[in-house]
Amino acid sequence: MRAFVFVAAGHRYALDAGNVQAVHPLVRPRPVPGAPAWLPGVIDVHGEFVPLVDAVALLAGNGTVERTLGARVLLVDSGIGDGTRARFALAVDRVLGACELDALGGWGAGTGATPWLGAVVQHDGEPAQRLDARALAERHPQLAAPGGALAPGTGA
Repeated sequence: MRAFVFVAAGHRYALDAGNVQAVHPLVRPRPVPGAPAWLPGVIDVHGEFVPLVDAVALLAGNGTVERTLGARVLLVDSGIGDGTRARFALAVDRVLGACELDALGGWGAGTGATPWLGAVVQHDGEPAQRLDARALAERHPQLAAPGGALAPGTGA
């Protein structure tokens, strides 16, 4: 499996490279009142408002991605929609790179509470847990709605 490996809250995660459209420096989101803590707002990507997910808040349950030189935003296509774009941005502490991972050799760590987290695989001798963009978007409708259903002023 070709994947982007990133760090959030001190742990490695792997996201299928086919879901990653671009990597950008971390930018400040425009807040959306009423959104959960892991969704600090939306960012403008070429004129389209895209929900920004804070990977630290989502995966660790508290904290936020710190604004450092290494912090990045992965523009993610969730794979949801028929001829529409349902995408979100994922803020991470840093991106370690794109690489090939052995998806079959992973330890199945799935849990019902976080169905978007999958098997733990090896990356440079360290564990990296798979993150499924589609499952994350299906679990959280504010990420699955094409066209930015979280546009500022419309609520969460």
